[in-house]
Amino acid sequence: MKKHIIICLLFLGIFELVSCSKEPEDNHPYYKFNDSDLNLIINYNYIENQIITYENQFGEKLHYKVMSNIFKKESKYSGSGFVGSYSSLDYYYDSKIVRLEIVENESNYRYNQVIYNFSKSQNIFKNTLNNPIWNTESSSTFYDDVDRPFNIELNIYNSNNKIQLNINGHTFNKIVEINSNNNTTTFPPIYGALLTKNVNKVLYDYDFGIVEFEDIDGKVWKVIYP
Repeated sequence: MKKHIIICLLFLGIFELVSCSKEPEDNHPYYKFNDSDLNLIINYNYIENQIITYENQFGEKLHYKVMSNIFKKESKYSGSGFVGSYSSLDYYYDSKIVRLEIVENESNYRYNQVIYNFSKSQNIFKNTLNNPIWNTESSSTFYDDVDRPFNIELNIYNSNNKIQLNINGHTFNKIVEINSNNNTTTFPPIYGALLTKNVNKVLYDYDFGIVEFEDIDGKVWKVIYP
């Protein structure tokens, strides 16, 4: 009899433990990238510490070091979020962020990073580019979080006709041309950066990212496909 009681108590204990460990149902919305969104997201597999090289017609080179390439499910909270204050989970959303450092710039502060940012927050697809040597600034500073600054809104080019171009022996098929329409160096380097902000033309490929750019001095920098 005593043996049966012990077995019953053990069974009840296990059942209660399993019941308590079961996660509650999560009914918060989750905004995922759909097929149309994925067609606008870089699919080149950037690998951490990889070096992407750009070379101009004079043999000068710039080296872009991959800091991270993250595709994840993000959480969006409302409320102030300060310690002791109220905040609540609103929804989840898909996000992909690729960060690169221009080695010659000697600064990895977020505003000096090359950032490809893709987001489905608020159930709206957004894609932006932060180019630290671009010679104009956007009226907005970031999407979703302060660590994602940008100065080029890519969404206005999403429906543009894409061109095909062979650059250093590699063919890119989904290129758009982006111009700042500014022929001056308008902003000095910030937070210890060394490179001048003088690029006013970018060729952007939707599968790879920046494939070519030109500065106001007429130097044309082309990617050496890795």
